[in-house]
Amino acid sequence: MDMEAGKTLTNEEVIRELLDLLKKNAMKEQANDVFEICSYVDGLEKKIDSMTEELTNMQNQIKEMQEDTLVNNAKKALSEAQERLNVRCEQIKSQVSEVKAQVKSTAKSIVEEAKEKGRAALYRVSEFLGIKKRLLDIRENVRGAIKTTDKDIAKTALLAKGFREAGQTVANAFRTFADKPEVDYSQKEQKHTITKAVLAPMKAVKKMLVSMELHLDASIDKLDNLAMNVQLDKEKHMENAKVQEQTEPERAEAERVEAEIVYSPMVAEPQEYQYNADAFEARGEAGSGT
Repeated sequence: MDMEAGKTLTNEEVIRELLDLLKKNAMKEQANDVFEICSYVDGLEKKIDSMTEELTNMQNQIKEMQEDTLVNNAKKALSEAQERLNVRCEQIKSQVSEVKAQVKSTAKSIVEEAKEKGRAALYRVSEFLGIKKRLLDIRENVRGAIKTTDKDIAKTALLAKGFREAGQTVANAFRTFADKPEVDYSQKEQKHTITKAVLAPMKAVKKMLVSMELHLDASIDKLDNLAMNVQLDKEKHMENAKVQEQTEPERAEAERVEAEIVYSPMVAEPQEYQYNADAFEARGEAGSGT
């Protein structure tokens, strides 16, 4: 795997550039949605890597199981169970890689257009909704893997129990032959090699698959949330533009009136002036009469 292929989405330069553009254009909610979607995809990749490691470990454990007639008969069935899981894992890995590539190409296209046309181009982040179908397909595959793994866990547990009980029967047969009392193994916690070699890794893989399903549920919800936030932002800006358009004539008239008040020459009103003169004269007459 080369460095570029192994880079997480949240560390991709084009994703960081898109997030930066969204934040600078007062689209923080959309930026958070995009970041979380990318984080979920990164999380899926990590879980797939862990699953691959567990399955490789399981394969090696099966190969190293002690050779005996009973185990040899079971090895084929156990190897087939491991291979079924491995095939599912590779399918899911390929699907996640396709999602990752689509996110990167969409982000690159949006960033390039936003640099040319401005904020309106950022509404295209709703195009990330295009990966929803891919995520739904992955979730369906994961759910199928969970069902298959549940069945294989049940079969393997039954097989381990059979081997354990068979071993206990043989052990008691030897004890009887040696004139020793039989042992009640039901009171003792004993695990067969199969439990460690196959059952434990299977349960670990099942746990990862369930976690992946939750990740996928959350990422699908986040995509819907992103589309909704983009639509709300569009409507908000359209409403603001409409209000601005409606108030523009009123603002122009207010500015015109203000200009007249400020810049028109001061002219005394005749009535107000006459009133003051009369009052002055009245005071004068009153003074001369005393």
